[in-house]
Amino acid sequence: MHWQAWVAAFRLKVRGSATAQSFTFCCHQPREAREVNTHHHEDRIRVLIADDDEHILDCYREAFEESEQTDHMQTLDALAAELFDPDTDVEDAPKFEVVACNQGDDAITLATEAADEGHPFNVVILDVRMPPGIDGVEAGSRIRKMDPDVPIVFVTGFSDVPRDELERRVPPPMKLHYFNKPLSFMQLAKDVAGMVRAH
Repeated sequence: MHWQAWVAAFRLKVRGSATAQSFTFCCHQPREAREVNTHHHEDRIRVLIADDDEHILDCYREAFEESEQTDHMQTLDALAAELFDPDTDVEDAPKFEVVACNQGDDAITLATEAADEGHPFNVVILDVRMPPGIDGVEAGSRIRKMDPDVPIVFVTGFSDVPRDELERRVPPPMKLHYFNKPLSFMQLAKDVAGMVRAH
């Protein structure tokens, strides 16, 4: 059996996310009332997420967190490449450091603090509607003024904000991404890793 087919067969027994891994999930509180993690891991993709739905935040957590099954599959890929195709480079699975909040104002505060501390976020993911505060588009616009290069992802269950308006308020278009709910959070995690590699 070809080694790739062998790996595929083994993967059927070890199902799990193809996306990894390390996850720090913090709900935002005022700065004086929350513990601020100053030990950032340079090898991790820093992601800021804002969504007013706690269930959705749980879905993000499950998509980005470390899983034992994912660890097994990454080890399997490396072993298979070493045994059957030593010239193939096995790309390390991405590792994430995620900070979450449920309001647009909080997202702006967190992004500002991260930039001031010299550890800006690599990607920002915003829900479009987050009552009762400002919406994700306004939050994204303010974050964009502070960081012109960070990829910003809008995720929404509604289509009330046209894509051209998003591009006008949160330019440039090549740094802007748009996903409709329901969506695959696992796939979104992969896409986030791809955005950072392309960046």
